[in-house]
Amino acid sequence: MLKDPVAINLSLPVSTEEYANTHRLQQDHPCVLDLIRKNYLKKPWGPEVPFDLHNPKTADPSAGQAKAIMRILRNQANGFFVECGASDGEFLSNTLYMERYKNWTGLLIEPDRGSYDSLLTRKRKATHVPACLSLETYPTEVTFKSVFQVGSIQEKSSWFENDHLITVQCFPFYSFLLAYGRTSVDFFSLDVEGHELKILKTIPWHKVDIKTLVVEWEHVEEGEAGIVKFMEENGFVNFGKIATPYARDIVFVKDFLSDLRYDYDD
Repeated sequence: MLKDPVAINLSLPVSTEEYANTHRLQQDHPCVLDLIRKNYLKKPWGPEVPFDLHNPKTADPSAGQAKAIMRILRNQANGFFVECGASDGEFLSNTLYMERYKNWTGLLIEPDRGSYDSLLTRKRKATHVPACLSLETYPTEVTFKSVFQVGSIQEKSSWFENDHLITVQCFPFYSFLLAYGRTSVDFFSLDVEGHELKILKTIPWHKVDIKTLVVEWEHVEEGEAGIVKFMEENGFVNFGKIATPYARDIVFVKDFLSDLRYDYDD
């Protein structure tokens, strides 16, 4: 006998953040992907809408990251990036040059509310994501400290005041790619104030194709050596460092691109 379709529908899980977090749904679970698509992938501004930048004459506001990646990829046009820690979408942006001058697009992930609101006003031509990257292989809700539009996940209680603490929803990096419908990434920029290695460890590297990465190492507990060791174990080459007053980053390249090496160590 056929079951009542209403009863069948009632038995299906409801796609909510609480359900996904509580049940630790895995990063490729349909409910997780549905949540992201419905609530967290915000449409980019169209190409007919001009950028609204504070310093439009500055072609490349990064601290050298965009230049390094463009040299490695031979000034590739029409690429795809993921920038986690997108901030306001302009100041020290590692992807704005690619978007403005090389017709790239991608995901701009920024959990800090103040920074995200500023990001929206820049009229970037990439998908905006008001969430954070999970430190686990499943969705989580975390406490996030935001001061002067610079934010970081707080894993443990601390002595400082509870001012500037907010609750933020996080999803795994791989979940965002699946929800967007793309697992091939030309450039992944990761700057999350100390949790970079934890995020990298959530990625199923055999299921994604990432050509280049820039990873901040300064606040990572395992240090630069820990990140390099992990990335080399997953088939990447340490291409060099970018060290400036604003950046302590390592450039990684998929091993088949390693013959394009340039020295970026200053």
